[in-house]
Order: sequence, then C-alpha cells, then structure tokens
Amino acid sequence: MRKLAALSFAVLGVFSVIGFTQAPPAPTVDRVGFPEDYMNKFKVWYVYDRQDNKQVRTIYANDLANSATADTQFNYPYGSVFVMETWASLQDAQGNPVLDGRGRYQKNPAATPTLFVMRKERGFGEEYGPNRTGEWEYVAYRPNGTYQTAPSASAGCAICHKASNQAVDWVFRSNLRFNNGGEGPVTDSVIHNYKYIPGELRVKAGSFVTIHNSDEVEHTVTDDAVNGGDTGRMLAGKTITLRFDARGEFNFHCSIHPSMRGKIVVE
Repeated sequence: MRKLAALSFAVLGVFSVIGFTQAPPAPTVDRVGFPEDYMNKFKVWYVYDRQDNKQVRTIYANDLANSATADTQFNYPYGSVFVMETWASLQDAQGNPVLDGRGRYQKNPAATPTLFVMRKERGFGEEYGPNRTGEWEYVAYRPNGTYQTAPSASAGCAICHKASNQAVDWVFRSNLRFNNGGEGPVTDSVIHNYKYIPGELRVKAGSFVTIHNSDEVEHTVTDDAVNGGDTGRMLAGKTITLRFDARGEFNFHCSIHPSMRGKIVVE
C-alpha cells in the first residue's frame, strides 16, 4: 500500500491538515491459489542468496513453468506457477550469515518462510491497472495457507515485477536457471561494462570468492601466471565460486578481452 504524505496549508489564517491514503488497484479475489505440497509437486528452479536482507530464496516452478527454455522464456504457458520460498538465513551472534561448505547461506530452521506465489492465466492481471505485468497475478501465503499478502494488497508485488524485463515475461533472474544451473550465491565481484568490480579484492585465506557476469557477453577469469587456472567462458548471467587457500596475490584477466584485469589479494 502506498501512503501519500499528509498535506498542510494555511488559508486565511486558518491552518488545515489533510491526510489520505490511496491503495493501488489490485484483484479482490484469490485466483492464484495456495500451492499445496509444492516442495514435492514442483521443481526447484533456482536458489538465490539475497545479501541485502540475508535471506535464502528458493524458487519452485510447476511443470508448465518448468517447460520453458531459454528460447521460450519470453512467453510462459498459461497455467505457469512460480513459488518463491523466502527464509531468514542462519546467522552467528554478530548477525553474519553462517555459510555452508560451498560458501552459501543456510536456512534458519527456527524461522518461518513466506511463500510468494505468481500464476499466469488468460486474462489475469487486468485489475492491477497501470501496474499490470502481463497476465500474472500474485498472492503471498504463510506455510499454513493463510495470507501474508492478500490479493487486495498485492499491487506491491506487481509493481516489484514491473522492474523485471518484459522480454522474459516479467520473471526475475531467469538467467540463474538457464545460464547458471539454478545457483545464485552472494557475489563478491561483478563483471560489468567490461570491468571486474572491484578491480582489487582482499580476502582471508580459506575464503570463497563468487564472481557474477552481469554483462551481455561472455568473459573469463584467467590466471596471469603461466599454466594458471581458467574458469572457461562465463555466459551472460553466469556466476562462479572460487576458493583461495594460499596467501599471495592472484592477478587475472579475461582471455577474450585482455584489457580487462583484476587482482585478488589473499591475506
């Protein structure tokens, strides 16, 4: 719900305050439906570690949604359903996520997830008005089937998905499914506009370093040293995770675009 700020003004020496709230349009009926037994009936599409709010997000897809390919993701079939299961991560006493052996977030078993569900059917989405995202509608549930976000309050979900790309039918991070094998770890470095950002990264020995290619072209992370390691070609949207055990400087470049250079200092 969007809250408009209270307006105040003085007219002929009389001070008035006007306050009002306006909710964006949204469906009033739940046509999405609680996804019963989704963990067994749906396929895991990808798992994403969200760094800003320290969440583990697992995306499930029903058979129709899962039938989409990199070539058909611009128009998912009617009946497609996605479930985004969000969990708080397991954290230490300082509030830092406790990583598993692969350097990934872990679900906090004491937490309760929220299930954000989106469904595509013919004619869906019209009631979102200017915030319509194709023919998708959205509802968020608790695991017991009660509403976390009822249909009438789901405009925020549609507004959020408007930030995704219409070319991929308003579905977020499909590149993690098609280019990265369903993995979305927290990233330490990003390849963007033919640059490694940051250009120099300092880590402790034994650390994992995750690098994400956000460009639209392929890149590599190639050791400058003779006979050094090479990640191979990283597709657009691809993410890799490396482990650095030995102290020292690792200087690297892109074998496809040699002007791209970076450094990882292991302390």
